[in-house]
Order: sequence, then structure tokens, then C-alpha cells
Amino acid sequence: MSIQATEEFVAEVDYRFLLITHMICADQQIHNEETKSLRSLAHQSSVSQLTLDEMEKILAQDEQRLVFETVAQRIPAHLRTEALQQSLAIAYIDGFCSPLERELVQQLAKLWTISTEDLQHLFEAAESFTPKSSHSSEEETSISFGARFLKGADSLLSRALVDQLVNIAPSDVGRQVEQVRREILLAGPEYDEAIQHCAQIAKEDYKFAEIAFKGTFLTLQELGLNLQQVVQTIQQKTKQGQATTAKDIANQLEETRRSLTAKIIQELESVRASLKAKQRALNHFSIVFMGRTGSGKSTLHAIVTGEGWDAIGVGKQRTTRFNRVYEWKNIRIIDTPGNSAPNGQIDEEIAKSIIDEADVVCYVVTDDSTQGTEFKFLEILKKKTKPFIVLLNVHYNLRESRRLEHFLKNPDRFFAKEGQSGLGGHIERIRRYARQHYSNDYFPIIPTMLIAAQLAYEPAHQLQQKQLLAASKLQDFLDSIRISLIQNGAIRRSQTLLGSTVGSINQPLQWVSEQVNAYAQLTQTLKDKHETTKRTLETARKDTCERLKQQVNCIFQDAINTVPAFAEDHWDFNEAEMKRGWEKELKTQRFEERL
Repeated sequence: MSIQATEEFVAEVDYRFLLITHMICADQQIHNEETKSLRSLAHQSSVSQLTLDEMEKILAQDEQRLVFETVAQRIPAHLRTEALQQSLAIAYIDGFCSPLERELVQQLAKLWTISTEDLQHLFEAAESFTPKSSHSSEEETSISFGARFLKGADSLLSRALVDQLVNIAPSDVGRQVEQVRREILLAGPEYDEAIQHCAQIAKEDYKFAEIAFKGTFLTLQELGLNLQQVVQTIQQKTKQGQATTAKDIANQLEETRRSLTAKIIQELESVRASLKAKQRALNHFSIVFMGRTGSGKSTLHAIVTGEGWDAIGVGKQRTTRFNRVYEWKNIRIIDTPGNSAPNGQIDEEIAKSIIDEADVVCYVVTDDSTQGTEFKFLEILKKKTKPFIVLLNVHYNLRESRRLEHFLKNPDRFFAKEGQSGLGGHIERIRRYARQHYSNDYFPIIPTMLIAAQLAYEPAHQLQQKQLLAASKLQDFLDSIRISLIQNGAIRRSQTLLGSTVGSINQPLQWVSEQVNAYAQLTQTLKDKHETTKRTLETARKDTCERLKQQVNCIFQDAINTVPAFAEDHWDFNEAEMKRGWEKELKTQRFEERL
């Protein structure tokens, strides 16, 4: 690109708008209402086609997209304060700034050399505008957080953003979302009662989870303070160059305290963020679609939700790089990035981030490429105690009219389990992989032909819509979801809220238990050392006493041995002379000095 072309590109692209796009993607979950509001915001603020093109690249995480750093650096200095306010408005719109969103704002401040103090003031200002209660009235929520936080920002983009923030706030998400034929997913009084019961259970369980978490957090904090006080006491009582053992103990206690602060409490902070994320979805039953790239997750998502058809079957290698969230009738459907693809490790981390919030995981595999490696992901579901359903997507090219006609004549033949081309072998292989990575195979495996369901929603096949939907066996999958929610929804919600919290609390418990064992061993070592020292001292005392007795006896014996010779030499001396002579003799023998 020439210098002139580059300058024209910069002039036509609204980088503040692209910064907002990056912020919406920051938490690695793109809500369908967020994308709608973003496009509406683009229309309201009259951004250029170039800006729209770049927005789509960012949403799709295209390799040719403008990265966050480039967008930030191209925003003029005089517009950066307002741009930062817009970013914070996006981050705090749901009442909670996630760690990923905070990290992006901090990165932005660093790029723009905004001081830590100034940034902290902005965070505090944003938090002060955040709704403090989820029980706000309709009238209160109509005055959006964005309108209050962006007050005074007079650009067209900020004014448009205020309007759109109302649309993507959690209290309004999904309010006007309706879709044709949605009754095939979940409908009827059974569903309504089940979803209400799930929501009630979730709210109660959340309270218990929050109490348990807070109790654990405060206990560990108190443990850290107690450790610090003990270390200081030992250090004060230990003189320099003395009590080596006491210093060793103090060092070990200090190492435990550092580990507690740096590792355990830090992990609990991430649990707190996860718990906050769950709080935002208390009224929803969450179904997560997972599987390798190309398995059909995005097609399934589009069929079930009616969202994202434009990205299906257009030659793209992948249609999702972030978790895509759709909400309808108190149900959340989340489409995750595929793994086993370029940047698969990054995508896998993004997919993992949503598992804690999932009530049921739908794992999508194909009948033409079922590999053991893609089932290794089940180990994570096992650790998180997550139930799952396997959707076996039967691949068959129905785009050719002859093939389509052949399929519709006898669709059941394509789902037969027996025979050379039957699905029995695929199903048995899936169960074998599951037993290897998940420890059991107690889960449904539902064969479905997603391409048939997809064709049913295309204008060219409207006359065959009912026949294609029935032949696709999609209803079997939807029925399994329905059964999972109606029969097991309450226990699934409890598993999501209580199970993961218990697991998270169990980790520091295990760490504390390890520390207790280590100190128990140290205590026993010190006791053994104390007993050994006592025995050594007693032996030394006895030996020393014996040596002293022998030495004293020897000194007296030397004196006694000189008595005969002294008596002979002094037999005719008077008493006084004899006394002086004996004293002289003892002095010669160094009697007192030796004693």
C-alpha cells in the first residue's frame, strides 16, 4: 500500500469505533445482541464501509484484521480520553469488569502512557456508576449506565453508543428476540415450569456458593496474616548467628505464606470472576456447543438460533473465534471455537473459559473423521463434572439434486447402525474414546444430518422444509435437550453453581492439607531431634561426671601418695611448721589449681 493510500485508509477508518469492537470481544464471548447493537451503532454514527469491513474482520478474528495495538495507536491524542471512557462503558455495562476486559483497558492505558493513578480514578468512576443491585426498578434501569458515565462526551459516536448500551445491558438482552419455528426447541408448560424451577434453584445455590467462597477466602487471608505474625515473632526472638533451626522454620513458614498469597489466593480470585460470570446467567439454562473445527457446531447454532447464517457455507475455514452467546426464553446457547485447527491451542483456552458456566455440553463430532485426540477434551469435562450429549453429524453431500432425492426417499437408511456403512462402528468408537477420557459412556449419542436441517431453512428448499427437518433427525437432538432440562435441569444447575465452587474450594483445601502434612512431619522431626538431644545430653552429663570424679580422685590420690614421704621428712616438726610444710607441698603439686 502506497503512502498516499495509507493516509486515505487512515482518514476513512474510525479507529474509536474499532476500539469499541475490540472491547466487545475482550471477554472472548460475543453476544448476538452485542453484534446487532454494534452494527446499529455503526449505522447511527455513519462509519465508513472500510470501518465496517475492519469491524467484521475483528469479530471474525480474521488474520488480516487490525490488531488492538494498531487501532489504539492510530487514535489521535485529543480523542483518547473519550475513547477510554467508551471502552470502560463497554467493560462495565453488565455491572462487572472481567479480568480480560480490565487487562485490555490497562494495556490501552500503557500504550497511551496514562498513569496508574489516573487509570485507577477512571476505574473507580466507572464502578461508582455501576448499578449496585439487581433489584432495580424498570424506571431506574432505563437510565443506562452508559448515559451517566459518558455524560459530557459530545461526539456522534458517544451519543450513539449511549443508545446502544441500553440494548446490550443484561436486563434488556433477549427481550425482543423472536424467531420463526422456535417452538421446535423448547416450548410448553413443562418447559416453563422447569426453567422457572432451574432459575429458583440457581439463585439459592448461588447464595450458598458465594457464602462458601467468601468463607474460604477470608479463612485463607486470616491464615496468611497468622503465618506472617508467627514468622515475625520467631525472627524477633532469634538472635543473629543463633538458633539455626528456628531460622529454618521461619523460612519455611515464610515460603508457605508467599505460596498462599501468590498461588492459592490468586486462583480464588479467578474463581470469584467465574462466580460473577455465573451470577449474570442465573436465570438461564446454558447449553454449550463444542467440538473440532468443521464438525458442524456453527451450523447447529445457526439452525437452533437463526443467527449466523451468513457465515455458513461461504468457504470460511472457521466461523467462530470467540464464544458466541445467544439467549432465548431463559436459555443460553453458546458456540465455542473449534480445536484441532491453526491457533487451536488459543481457541481451546477460549472454549475452556465457558465450561464452568455450562449446564450441559453438546459435543459435536462427524462420522467421517472421528479421532481419539478430539475426545481428550473430555478430561476437562470429567474434572468439572459436566454432563454432555454427543451429536454425531452424519456427513453426506445433499447439494446434488440426485443425492438429495435419494436421501429423501429413505432417510432412515443413512442412520442405520448395522451394515458395512452403518453408524454402529462410529458409535462404539465414540464410547471407547469416552471411557478412556471420561471414565464412563453413560451419555446419549444422537445421529443427526445437519446439512438436511440447513437445507430446510434455505429458500430453494422451502417446499421440502418439513420433509428435510424430519429426515435430518434434528428433533431427536432437540428432544434430548428438552428432556435434559425438564428432568435434570435443577440438578444440572446445582452442579454448575455448587459443583464447580466445591471443586475450586477443594483445591486450597488440598494445598492446606499438604502444608499440614509437611508441618506435621517437621514437628515430628523436631520432636525426634529433641529426644535425641536429651539422650545425648544425659549421656554427656554422665560421662562428664565420671571423668570429673576420676580426675578428682586422681588429684587426691597424688596428694595421699606424698603423705608417707612428707611424714618421714617432718616427723619431728611442731604443728605450725608441719602445717606450713604441707601447704607448701600442696602448692608444689598445684592441688587447688588442678581442682
